[in-house]
Amino acid sequence: MKKTLVVTLLTTLAAAPLAAQTTIGLRGGISNATLSGVMSVDGSQVEKGSRFGAVSGIDVGIPLGGILDVRIGLGLAQKGGSTDAPRSITAGRSFLDVTAELDYLQFSTLLRASTEAERGLLRLGVLAGPYMALNHSCDVAVAINRPPPGSGFARLFGIRQDLGTSCIEAEGTDFRSTDFGLAFGAGVEVKLSDSLALAFDMIYAMGLSSIDDDGSRHRHLAVQSGLVFEIG
Repeated sequence: MKKTLVVTLLTTLAAAPLAAQTTIGLRGGISNATLSGVMSVDGSQVEKGSRFGAVSGIDVGIPLGGILDVRIGLGLAQKGGSTDAPRSITAGRSFLDVTAELDYLQFSTLLRASTEAERGLLRLGVLAGPYMALNHSCDVAVAINRPPPGSGFARLFGIRQDLGTSCIEAEGTDFRSTDFGLAFGAGVEVKLSDSLALAFDMIYAMGLSSIDDDGSRHRHLAVQSGLVFEIG
């Protein structure tokens, strides 16, 4: 499947009309990921947090006419989220933080409407479209802060212990190997020369498929920058 996505991207590039200012973009940045839904442990609700990660990828921009073009991308995205165990579990023993670290190979097709400003030096645009992602790495990291013997001030200094385990679906867990949803965002390109621009994007991806038996879905916000090359 991963090879199929790469072949699709390269075939699209080869078939694109060079005279229509097809572009290639190289982008990378940081992301903040969470998991939707309500999780409970032993009847107690668990508070969910976020996981900070990275994004990177390559995309091909193909003009459709007028202000519209389509951006077909292939990249890596770090998703997941963290949880804090309820007091009923940690009271008197330790403080527990659990982070689901799911990394994906992601394929997207985003429609962009854009306009030029500042005498053609800036291009402002909004993007929207579907994405599909294949999970290639899945781990659950557990951080345990065990308070040392004593009371009062001495208990503020815990002993941190980090544990981890794989959570690939094939190994018996309930995490799915695929994810799909919709992405929305906005971006700006600053022209550096006739064929090169510096790009800044903010993309929010909303997962529509459940990734586990609890019905959790990905929420992923990425801020990225990169270079865009015109090849036609």
